Amino acid sequence: MMFGELILVLLMLGVVVWAIIKVVPDWQNKIGLDRREDSAEETLRQRFARGEIDAEEYERSLEVLRSGRVSEYGRISEKNSGTTKA
Repeated sequence: MMFGELILVLLMLGVVVWAIIKVVPDWQNKIGLDRREDSAEETLRQRFARGEIDAEEYERSLEVLRSGRVSEYGRISEKNSGTTKA
C-alpha cells in the first residue's frame, strides 16, 4: 500500500501545481521566465514612452532594428530597394 499512497500524493501535488499556474496566469512574468524575443524593440518603446527620444529617432531606430542594416554614415539601407534614408 505504500506505493499507492506515494502515487496519490504525487498526483495531488501535480494537481495543486497545475491549479496554481492556471489561477495566476502571469506567474512567468513574476519570476522572469517570459522574456520577449524583441527586447531591443521593447527597450526602444520604453525610451520613446519616457520621452528620451523623439518620434523621428524612434522610427529610424526601429527600422534599423528590424532591417539590421546601417551604412557607415548612420543611414539606413533598405533591404528591398537601393535607396537610403537621411
